[in-house]
Amino acid sequence: KIVFLELGRPAAPLRARIARPYGKPLGDRLQDTSENRTRLTGRKSMKIQLVVTAALFASHVAFGDDAPVVVEENQTVIQVNGMVCSFCAYGAKKSLSALDCLDSADFGDGVFVDIDTHRITLALRPGEKIPFHQIYQRIKEAGYDPLTFYLRSEGRLEDSGDKLLLRDSNSHQVFSVVPGELTQRDSGAVVRIQAHLDAAQIPKLREGEAVEITIGRVISDSKATGTDG
Repeated sequence: KIVFLELGRPAAPLRARIARPYGKPLGDRLQDTSENRTRLTGRKSMKIQLVVTAALFASHVAFGDDAPVVVEENQTVIQVNGMVCSFCAYGAKKSLSALDCLDSADFGDGVFVDIDTHRITLALRPGEKIPFHQIYQRIKEAGYDPLTFYLRSEGRLEDSGDKLLLRDSNSHQVFSVVPGELTQRDSGAVVRIQAHLDAAQIPKLREGEAVEITIGRVISDSKATGTDG
């Protein structure tokens, strides 16, 4: 390294100029480098956390809604969109717990909210009809969208012109059965089934009109040909 001495200048400033040829002392430059590395490491860590969180959320959405639905006797299950946190669950539970049809002996107040599957289970008193309109409206008022209703019913199939009806033997609620492989049974047969329906039809239903259901599983029937469907 070549050093040019300037006559008449003190030695100390000269040493300072040699020690910091780029305007900052060496110690300050090392400290700046360390701080930059710390900031970069922090940013990388934050990016990794965001990626992991996004992956977990994606898997939650992908597998939560696809979990099998099992409806117990005197229950109905509703698949809900937009319900992803405990605060959401509290709002939905509070709104639905005021329904008159609920059996408060189950779930404390008759309502169970599962944010992992985005489903609400309502325990109904034996013999109660499912109040589809009320349930739909209360979920909407809580800020969420009901997508699908799941139910369990046991009753007699009735031929009504171009429709096959199922009259529940306990609640006497009448359902219109969508034709399909699982509905190839004679009128008059007594069946126990699990079914589902699109919640979008509920606001359009007229008073007393039969709710249209699709049978997902035949638990048993009067001809002893029950299947898990």
